[in-house]
Amino acid sequence: MNREIVWRGERDLGLAVWLGGALMGAVGLNGTAARAADRVAVARITSTGWSRWTPVGAGAIALHLIGVAGTVKTRRRHCRSVRPATAVKSLTTVAAMAASTYSYVVGKQIQHATLDGDVTTEADLDAERHRRLVRAERSLGWVQWAVPPLTAALIVGYARAEPGRDGDGVLAARCVRVRG
Repeated sequence: MNREIVWRGERDLGLAVWLGGALMGAVGLNGTAARAADRVAVARITSTGWSRWTPVGAGAIALHLIGVAGTVKTRRRHCRSVRPATAVKSLTTVAAMAASTYSYVVGKQIQHATLDGDVTTEADLDAERHRRLVRAERSLGWVQWAVPPLTAALIVGYARAEPGRDGDGVLAARCVRVRG
């Protein structure tokens, strides 16, 4: 089997799981939890769900990065240049990883603001914890929607750059085969 196909499969599978998890979390988990009685109940539901998902999501990102590294290594061996496509996709990957990491950090802030100590309802939160919770929820409100479009852009970029596709734009990889 062609090793590049395996690398691309790892890259694409990791990316698909990453995108799917981000969408399911934002739409399904966070959207459903928002219907809970109060902020503490929301935090309990979302913290439990995201804690269970985190190892899978991290594995998906790792699989994607391994596939990317293998694909780039294989193409460098056979190609003179992959042009700006690699730079654009690299920057997009870094942005998606940064957004994912920030989502994790903000989620932990929500978890600590609501679940540490003897807190059972929102009324049990002191003023400082309540401020931290509101600030973290506000941040999570926008960052949870950053990951899906970034990972979707990567899927489009990889699809345009695949051999046999006639990608003419900036995302299209130009691979001129080296003889010998």
